[in-house]
Amino acid sequence: MKFSNRVLSSLLVISFIFLAATTEMGLADKICKTRSDRFTGLCLSDNSCAIICRQFEKFESGHCGGAFLRCLCTKAC
Repeated sequence: MKFSNRVLSSLLVISFIFLAATTEMGLADKICKTRSDRFTGLCLSDNSCAIICRQFEKFESGHCGGAFLRCLCTKAC
């Protein structure tokens, strides 16, 4: 079965576009986490942690995590 040059080049272009789109989507999914400097005590509420991270530390969000229940501020890398 022979493919014409036109079909092969179309498939190549579509493959390249698909590869570029999936690579860019993968970069957006990376999230950096940093322990909050302002949150004190055990982190028992994701909402409280997120408020501290957004208002005082200029991060996008935050959540409780880790073995010691610390507030972790998050942002896209």
